[in-house]
Amino acid sequence: MLNSKLLSGVRSFRKDHSGTVAVETVIIFPALLFVLFAMMNIFDAYRAKSTTEKAAFAVSDMLSRETTSVNCDYLNGIHAVLEEMSTVRSSHSMTITHVYWSVNTNDYELYWTRNQSCGAGVSASEFEAMKANLPQLVDGESLLVVETSATYAPPILAGWDGKRKEGSLELSETESPLNMDIDTFVFSRPRFAPQLAWSNS
Repeated sequence: MLNSKLLSGVRSFRKDHSGTVAVETVIIFPALLFVLFAMMNIFDAYRAKSTTEKAAFAVSDMLSRETTSVNCDYLNGIHAVLEEMSTVRSSHSMTITHVYWSVNTNDYELYWTRNQSCGAGVSASEFEAMKANLPQLVDGESLLVVETSATYAPPILAGWDGKRKEGSLELSETESPLNMDIDTFVFSRPRFAPQLAWSNS
């Protein structure tokens, strides 16, 4: 008896086409809003990654065309170009490393390395790890390696630093799980000179 009433109620509910638009909107609108925000964030993340990679290639191409020595002012300038071209809203770190293939050691050797503020570039251990990502060179051939790094934050939560606060008490120091690191690794050969000299002036 109970089963027949239950089945009858299910059949009646299935055949019922009546409804209220306002109620249906309230039910479906949060899901549509979530999908819209998710699509905006995904598109913006791909755009940020694409523009950052193109900016790194542009910096690498600028360096490869130089025939005179570069200095701290030059690095500051190309770092400004990188930040102008990239759509990532955070600041970018940048490291320029000039390497060559040594005939004597039959291995990669370091000409010079600097970061965007003209400080020390890659360390000895980082240079050893970098070698695995470099192409095979001929004797005496050199490469300019441009590495950049930035943190992408979704535009919907651009003002959220990933910390929960209650009054003046900070409850958590963990970074936002929505943030994403965008790193680039670009290399090019000097075009018009055998190497790119570094000037301390």
